[in-house]
Amino acid sequence: MHQYIHKYFALHKTVTLPGIGSFTVETQNAKLDFIEKISYPPQYSINYNTYDKADDTFHSFLLKETGAHDAIERFNDFAQHLKEQLDNHRTVTLQGLGTLTKNGKSYSFVADNSVQKYFPTVAAERVIRQSAEHTVRVGEQHRTSTEMHEHLKRKVIKEENWLVTALVLGVIGVAAIALYYLIK
Repeated sequence: MHQYIHKYFALHKTVTLPGIGSFTVETQNAKLDFIEKISYPPQYSINYNTYDKADDTFHSFLLKETGAHDAIERFNDFAQHLKEQLDNHRTVTLQGLGTLTKNGKSYSFVADNSVQKYFPTVAAERVIRQSAEHTVRVGEQHRTSTEMHEHLKRKVIKEENWLVTALVLGVIGVAAIALYYLIK
């Protein structure tokens, strides 16, 4: 019965055990650290609640998975057996969920966080594609990267033309001064 509970829990992120309580997954979003160039995975935590209303969706799932007509009765017997184990031994390990312990009249739960090993941190390197065209916002206008490359090339050419013109005028000026002093 453990494998069916675990499978249903993995698919639906919640499961209810009659007479014991319900288990739900709470998810924290993935995080990106730009400075360290690391992408942290989402964090999952399993919460326990004493709320134990019967889940018809789980019953349908159980009937479909086992194919047995008495699957719901076997599940209820299994839950009753877990409750008796908690009353006698005070500790029950639920595979893939965690450890449930009886404290007086209530239960305490310690989650098994083994799911975190499936989500390691990932390096987040910046990918630059030279030939890929994308939209760039320039002031209040949207232009493509190709338009901006052409615009910047025109500016460089104009700056180079200015430099050539200045050099030619400088050479002419130096030649004129030299000619003036040579003729005198």
